[in-house]
Amino acid sequence: MQEPTHILTGAIIQKAFGGIKSRGIGLGLTAVVAFLSHGFLDELARTTYHPADPDFHSPFWIRYHFAVAVTSIIFIFWLWKQCKWGIFFAALPDVDWIFIHGQEIFDIKVPFYQHPHLHDLLHLIYHHIPPFSWLTALLDRLPNNRHSPWACLWEVLLVAVMLLALRLMNMAQKSAVKPFINCGS
Repeated sequence: MQEPTHILTGAIIQKAFGGIKSRGIGLGLTAVVAFLSHGFLDELARTTYHPADPDFHSPFWIRYHFAVAVTSIIFIFWLWKQCKWGIFFAALPDVDWIFIHGQEIFDIKVPFYQHPHLHDLLHLIYHHIPPFSWLTALLDRLPNNRHSPWACLWEVLLVAVMLLALRLMNMAQKSAVKPFINCGS
């Protein structure tokens, strides 16, 4: 999935665990579940528009990824102060791509970071460790729409549902003093 989806997932997870009385346990659970959520969303990504390689010759690809970048910035600006723990761990595996593509862009080599280590760890978990591997077996039955631009609508719909979920979680708190998003941190 694209980064806005990971950001919102991290915020929802932190908000869900924000009511735990022990702050350490709440943040620990947030970190683990948010990190694991990245693997789940990446397994689900095959159903959405998510080509493996950039296509700078495609006007749609360029516009879509520009919108993804702008949305990511807006969500981080909006949610970071209150949900940074969940966002950080939900997005952490994408550090792989920063290191790997950064080496290509700047023509440098970091010998220990030639492969996406965090994604490899999530791949190991989701493909070899039950119950995660059982979930992956179910997700593998979904259609592969990675190269269909129309499939981006699935992710847009998921983002809309997550925004609604954040709104409903906030409304459930029944407090007029709290901001629209309060992740309990």
